[in-house]
Amino acid sequence: MTLRAAHLFTDDWTVAGALVSSVAAVVAAVALARLADFEGPRGAGWRAVAALLLWPTSVFLFAGYSETLFLAFAIPAWLAARRDRWPLAAGLAACASCVRITGLFLALALVVEFFTSRSPERGPERGPERRPVRQAGWLAVPFVPLALSAVWQRVRGGDWLDWRQAQEAGWGRHLAWPWESLATTWQAAMGDGRFVWIFRLELAGALVGIGLVLLLLRLRRWSELVYVGLQVGALVCSAYYLSIPRAALLWWPVFLLVGRASTPAPPRLPGWRQWPRHWGIVVYALVAGPLMALNTLTLLDGVWAG
Repeated sequence: MTLRAAHLFTDDWTVAGALVSSVAAVVAAVALARLADFEGPRGAGWRAVAALLLWPTSVFLFAGYSETLFLAFAIPAWLAARRDRWPLAAGLAACASCVRITGLFLALALVVEFFTSRSPERGPERGPERRPVRQAGWLAVPFVPLALSAVWQRVRGGDWLDWRQAQEAGWGRHLAWPWESLATTWQAAMGDGRFVWIFRLELAGALVGIGLVLLLLRLRRWSELVYVGLQVGALVCSAYYLSIPRAALLWWPVFLLVGRASTPAPPRLPGWRQWPRHWGIVVYALVAGPLMALNTLTLLDGVWAG
């Protein structure tokens, strides 16, 4: 639908896809900045956006893939949930579910957020607030597009999860034990050929994902843990690692953490404790920036498309 809308402004479908991605990227970036500033500290917003734009696979934000459009709905949905605006959060999450199956993980994470978070309208000294039970009904809304999609697949192809069969037929992807998936990917990454770099990046992406899950667990950020953890679990239990670095664009908790960690602390802290925060985003840029440039060149060379 968005492509057809963009096609009204151009006859080139490639340009239409780039237009949709660019507009969605702006929306996602603004929402991410507001989310980071809302969660604090003040000033973390632009740093979180910089972390997203410098991510090694950020080129896919502007290349006509579905990740950007998903983020344009999902991050505002999360911000609305954090602000306790559940009808808006549910509606935006439902739109995200129309874009990618990742909407399932977002919907489940919103359920956890609803029952574990504290209403921002109450001060920390007053403790958690029990939300009205009637608001819980909004949590079902993001599941509706997913259910309708399953029904459509059942009618069209005879299987509730016809998309999974399509992935297996087209990409050879199927459920596998994580150690089997790791062994297959490791073998591909240690060989020769045009795609070795991609498989090595897949291994790095899986390592980052697992590290992020452990960090969120330690920080007890339960809803974000559900959102990221389910994605990482699904990706590392495939026949081999595929598109993990690209899927990592959807893990906005990592960009929030980078923004928070690189924002200067209150002035009362000693200067030696301020230094890592002042230079944190610079160090991140020096590490991620060259990888981002390299992946952009490999995409333009057609490596990612096979």
